[in-house]
Amino acid sequence: MPPDTHDPVPSPLSLMDEAGRVYMTPNRVYRAVPPSAEAPVRALLASGLPDALATSGLMPSTQVSDRTLPGSKLVLEHPRLPFVTYPFEWSYRMVQAAAACVLEVNREANRHGYELTDCHGFNVVFDGPAPRYVDLGSLAPRPVGARGWSALETFVCSYEYPLRIWSHGGGFIARRLLAASDLMQHADYGLYRWPWLRLGGAARYNRWRHWWYRYRESASMTRERIEARLPLGLRRLGVMALQSGRLPGQSLNLDRMRAKIVGRPRRGVPGSWSEYQKEGAEFVQTARFRRVRDIVAAAGLDSVIDLGGNQGHFCDYLLATGAVRRAICADADETAVDQAFARSQAAGSNLQTVVLDFVHPMVSPFGEPPAARLQCDGAVVLAVTHHLLLTQRVPIDRVLRAIAGYARRFVAIEFMPLGLWDGKQAPPVPAWYTLAWFREEFARVFELTLDEPLEPNRHLFCGKIRGR
Repeated sequence: MPPDTHDPVPSPLSLMDEAGRVYMTPNRVYRAVPPSAEAPVRALLASGLPDALATSGLMPSTQVSDRTLPGSKLVLEHPRLPFVTYPFEWSYRMVQAAAACVLEVNREANRHGYELTDCHGFNVVFDGPAPRYVDLGSLAPRPVGARGWSALETFVCSYEYPLRIWSHGGGFIARRLLAASDLMQHADYGLYRWPWLRLGGAARYNRWRHWWYRYRESASMTRERIEARLPLGLRRLGVMALQSGRLPGQSLNLDRMRAKIVGRPRRGVPGSWSEYQKEGAEFVQTARFRRVRDIVAAAGLDSVIDLGGNQGHFCDYLLATGAVRRAICADADETAVDQAFARSQAAGSNLQTVVLDFVHPMVSPFGEPPAARLQCDGAVVLAVTHHLLLTQRVPIDRVLRAIAGYARRFVAIEFMPLGLWDGKQAPPVPAWYTLAWFREEFARVFELTLDEPLEPNRHLFCGKIRGR
């Protein structure tokens, strides 16, 4: 890899890591290890665990960097994954895959005498359909004699609860739980899952759950920690329970947990456009898609994001024909994106998937906006603008500027002159909704390079990003 000449920028998600602040450049990720953490980090590197995780594809590779960063004598270096999606932008099966990755990382860590101590979803980044765990600082030595898993409760709150709610059909709630800066508490989940518990009063139930999970937490403690934390009268009982090996969580079976997570089916109502590309690969076998593919290929783009990409078949077409090297299928319909992810995972392609309303996206108060994380050389928007303009009544300048944010160089946007025409009929379009109007608005935002009819209700406008 050539030398990195870019100035590192602090990661917005690296805030309270004892193993050091994380910095980023376009191609690398650096961790500035403080003097207080240097000895344990060097011991971690010597254990062989980071190499084992990289070899198995569970974590990006780690090496000591020759770069210097303020306040640190030891700087670690990792390759930067091309795109970052946040947990609330994942589909159901993506969350399942991330949970399975976390369990596998913890299993490998246990083999080396370590364990994961912080396993929330923002520590996982998807590289195409493959989840990678990216927080080296979450790996800590496993105390001698400890059983269970110290991060079990975090895992349950980060993955198990959202997936259970999602499997009942509550995708709206689940994705917003994944967006929260804190975790769903056990008592909150219990009151959601079993409404009859509310009859005894939420406060009483909360107290019971608090002590129950304090009890479960003791399963991962050492004898010394139990004796230090429990009141004098309970120490002996706690030590006896620990030595018996019968505390809940002591006989943790990661295989059973993984099978339970991955095997849980999802129930729910598909979105309005979930089956739009139900023909599969045949959906893109038309002269229209061949023409758009040729235009994208001629533009010399390395990466493309398909905004409103539904099940991702056009992205697959671009990748399979070599028009681009990387592609992102972005759509607000979670069910459609889930199908794209499942197909990409089964095929082992590098298609990136994301649940995203690109005009009105969900955002994290402590992270980067999606346009900053998912920007590609080009953005393609096919058969989408008429819904935004005529059904949702989004102003056209907002639509076009939102699209521009996802593209570094090039855009290809379809305009539907007949509006919401279904091939047979359509409501009348407003007087202002004309080809000339769209062309003029397009030229305000982009440098117009191509203006071409594709079908009776498909007109393609291509352009360059001004100033880029």
